[in-house]
Amino acid sequence: MKKFLLLAVALMLLASLAVSQDALPEGARKAHFARVYNPNAPAVPPASTMTYYGGPIMSGNANNIYIVYYGTWTSGDKRIINSWAGSIGGSPLYNANTTFYDNATPNNFVSNVVGFNYIKNTYDDNYSLGKNLNDANIQTIVANAISGGHLPNDVNGIYFVLTAKDVMESAFGGAFCTLFCGYHTYSTSIVSGENIKYSFVGNPAKCPSGCDGNVAVYGDKTSPNQDIGADGAVSIMFHELSETATDPLVTSTAYSAWGAGTCGENGDCCNFVFGPTSTGTNSKGTYHYNQTIGGRRYLLQEMFALSQGPPNYTNVPGTCVQSH
Repeated sequence: MKKFLLLAVALMLLASLAVSQDALPEGARKAHFARVYNPNAPAVPPASTMTYYGGPIMSGNANNIYIVYYGTWTSGDKRIINSWAGSIGGSPLYNANTTFYDNATPNNFVSNVVGFNYIKNTYDDNYSLGKNLNDANIQTIVANAISGGHLPNDVNGIYFVLTAKDVMESAFGGAFCTLFCGYHTYSTSIVSGENIKYSFVGNPAKCPSGCDGNVAVYGDKTSPNQDIGADGAVSIMFHELSETATDPLVTSTAYSAWGAGTCGENGDCCNFVFGPTSTGTNSKGTYHYNQTIGGRRYLLQEMFALSQGPPNYTNVPGTCVQSH
């Protein structure tokens, strides 16, 4: 009996730790992190599983990307990021997300369509709230972009706030570069009564050993487009975009749609997992890459794809893939 009680206590402690790591509270909401690189993190088991928790996914004809460039981002930075945003939809990599579904009749699936127009879907914010931000500031930045007519109001979108290298953000009990590289969540106060999905992504050039795959994983001195900040940000954006599509309304129970299992959300399951890579060279040195999207090379994390479909909802197996 004593051994049983000890085992039960240990399992409860492990469960509480898992929740605290994947979904730290700020009020009643949660946020899910793209965590900083940890070379000692255990590898994702090849037969990891995920579970459906009953909430909506982001289905429909298209999910749209909106970007607030907060602070100083060069035109070169923006070209790299905008090129990815305009091309990730329809790619074999993003197609991994189409393996996720809900329990409607008939089932809804995530679509391999992502809308983005670099003129209409981007906005430059010149440090309107300074250089030390929190999550309330991130929400205000998105709200101001929408209410000011700079970006449309879109419940089928995800609003990325990309902060410049000289900006620090602290939220949900941690900070950029030390706990997370980015996160996603939603708010009903950005536009009153609407579920607006948004994501913070910092500039990985501020802490490349923690948030850029080329530097952290491979020890490269450069990246595919000779821009560690923009190249690294794109992989984090892909992480958060995929998680928002499959688990958009992060709740007080940690997950609304797909999550948990043995690894977290689909992006968490493959965080800093890149799979087979190729190498290239530019004027700054040798770099690794694993994707060519929109005519550009990128090093993008793999994404978890389910290997079974409906009517399976609990402990559904899958694996990290570069294409599907």
